[in-house]
Amino acid sequence: MKLAQLRGKSRPEIQMSPLIDVVFLLLIFYAVTTQFVTDERLKLKLPEAQTAESTGQGREDAPPVVKVAVDGTVWINDELVPEEQLEQRIKALVEKSPEGAVILQGDKEADYGVVVHVLDLARLVGAKSIQMSAQRPPDTE
Repeated sequence: MKLAQLRGKSRPEIQMSPLIDVVFLLLIFYAVTTQFVTDERLKLKLPEAQTAESTGQGREDAPPVVKVAVDGTVWINDELVPEEQLEQRIKALVEKSPEGAVILQGDKEADYGVVVHVLDLARLVGAKSIQMSAQRPPDTE
C-alpha cells in the first residue's frame, strides 16, 4: 500500500551536503594528525670513501644502526636516545644482535668526540663487530 502512495511523490534522494561535510572533516583530521615536517637532525651527510660497500643484508638481518647527528645527538634505529640511557640501549642492541654487530653512522660534520664516545660504549658493552658507515662518492666520468 505504501508503495502505491510513493509513486505519485518524488523519489528519495541522497543528501550530498552531509556527505561532503563528513569527507571534509576526515580530510582535516588526516591533515592535522599527519606529520609533514621531516626531522632534519637525521639527514646525515656520511663521509665519502672510495672503498665504501653496501651492507648486502636484508632488513631483518641487518645489525642495529647507531647514528650520531651533526648536533651531537645519538639516535638508535631512528629514535633519539638521551645520554644517560645510551649505554643500556646499546647493550640491549648488542645482546639482541645475533653476531653482536653494530653499525655506527656519524655525520661528517658531527663532533668526533661524540662518535668516539659511542664507539667506546659499544666496545665496553661487548660488541664484537662495529661497522663504520660511509657512502661512495658520486661517479665522475
